[in-house]
Amino acid sequence: MKTKKIIALMLSLAMVLGVAACGGDDAVEETTAATDAAETEATESDATEETDAVEETTAADATVDASEYNELAIADVTDEDDEVVVYGFNEEVKGLIESYSDVEVRYEQQTSDTIQSVLDNVLASGEDAPDLFACDADYARKYMNSNNTLAINDLGIAYSELSEMYNYTLQFATDDDNVIKGLAWQACPCGVFYNRTVAQNTLGVSEPEDVAPYFESWDAFLETARTVAETDGCAIISSTGDIFRSILNSRTQGWIVDGEVYIDPVMEDYFDLAKTLKDEGLTHETSQWSDAWVADMSNETVLSYWGPMWLARFSMALDPSANDVPNVTSGDWGIVAAPGDYYWGGTWLMASKYCNSKASVAQIMRDICIDVDNLQTMANNGEFVNNISIMTAIGNDSSFALDWLGGQNPIPVLLDAATQIDNSIITENDGAINDQLDVVVTAYINGDIASVADAEAAFVAAVEDAGLV
Repeated sequence: MKTKKIIALMLSLAMVLGVAACGGDDAVEETTAATDAAETEATESDATEETDAVEETTAADATVDASEYNELAIADVTDEDDEVVVYGFNEEVKGLIESYSDVEVRYEQQTSDTIQSVLDNVLASGEDAPDLFACDADYARKYMNSNNTLAINDLGIAYSELSEMYNYTLQFATDDDNVIKGLAWQACPCGVFYNRTVAQNTLGVSEPEDVAPYFESWDAFLETARTVAETDGCAIISSTGDIFRSILNSRTQGWIVDGEVYIDPVMEDYFDLAKTLKDEGLTHETSQWSDAWVADMSNETVLSYWGPMWLARFSMALDPSANDVPNVTSGDWGIVAAPGDYYWGGTWLMASKYCNSKASVAQIMRDICIDVDNLQTMANNGEFVNNISIMTAIGNDSSFALDWLGGQNPIPVLLDAATQIDNSIITENDGAINDQLDVVVTAYINGDIASVADAEAAFVAAVEDAGLV
């Protein structure tokens, strides 16, 4: 895969401008040398080991079996209206349509805060309802598991066209009858993005193979957190929320079992871990998406941020080609596996029940989510696309490297997570239930709730009071 190269000046500025709160000039020099070495030195044995690892994680069971889903009759569709109306919560879908599809649309952009209320209103009345709309993972199932959206079969799309998609993206997109209602162009497996300078200053190592053991289990993570905290001003993570999804996705049961709120044992462990992190001062105690949390991405006081490629590329602004103002520490990061396989986020496209342009909507879905050439181009630009063959090939490409990750190929780390993710326990209310948990966990670690048992009771009551059971 070809990528845009970050010029040497960018790397120099990254090291000079980054606030070296966890080290000084020596640390900058060491990190620059380590970054240069990561870009120019790769032994044959390393390449072989990486290839073998990728092959082990791309077994046949990663391929979608259409028989797992309930397929309806494939409709023969046409457009009944000349105008195609699309609703989205940011500019991403608009840009994808403009870049990869010839279908002309009227794009109505909402915000993450307003998209649900707007959709609820227009889908209830039908007035100015969209033909196609995009939803984030936090609330997408609410619409897929409703009568407000069409099955992709009703758009003329057959399940045989989806054979290269990661199964979890389709598990997520079904209704209660196991009919697929939406498609995603991206998969969002997650890893641990770590700052090489901070790793060198706090752990004495900076290369992925050396850093990986420090995150291989939750016990290792906690010991690493204590080691990092020994360096004044440094923390392993900025916010306790950074590790939440990794633990959440390791559950074997969902939030609601047999009509009652169920707390998986791993979530009980999360209460204890979050409390330990707070009591021992092992994080910076920020909140995700706060100014302080964002600032920690570039001030070299935090070892790691946890998430998928979109977090690193856009939220952390590590990819200079995708950001007007790149992170000054771009090039000084690497990625290793998290203690557990997990995903975060993603966007699904769905057709509303009012869709009068089924042929055009189906074309947009195919252009963005299925077309191999378009997906390859997205992958070349740093997207982890929803196509097993494309991502496996990139993972096996020993010549592929991202300069903004210090010359590392991140895909082998993420492939295993992508193939192991199981979304079958997720419900349409999970986003709202997770919000309730966050409130209770925060109260517990701050000492406002006395015990884990009391915290769990408060959580159950909050979920029930919110009508989420």
